Amino acid sequence: MACNYKNEAVGKFLLPSQPDEGNFTSRMAYKAALKVYWHNHMHVMEVHEWWKQGEWIEDARQEAEAARARAAAKKECREAEEQSRKCHHLKEEAEASVGRIIIHHMNHLWSPVPGPG
Repeated sequence: MACNYKNEAVGKFLLPSQPDEGNFTSRMAYKAALKVYWHNHMHVMEVHEWWKQGEWIEDARQEAEAARARAAAKKECREAEEQSRKCHHLKEEAEASVGRIIIHHMNHLWSPVPGPG
């Protein structure tokens, strides 16, 4: 499953707006706001990464589960084919045995009965 988690994360976890220095009357107030901004920015970026890793792990889990299901289905199919071959072989053997029995009895019925001595 190819997903662009980076773009999806940006949509899910919005980055804070960077403060504009022109909106502050003192340099200290701007630096304090900038410090808060970077703290919040780094927090959001960390959340992005954790979320993406969680999605990648879930993708891997689903892919592994799908692979196990495919393998189990293939195994079941192989076993069913093998069982079918065995049943077909047994059916042929049974038909051959029945045929031999019938021929044996038919030969017995058609063979001349020895007369009295």
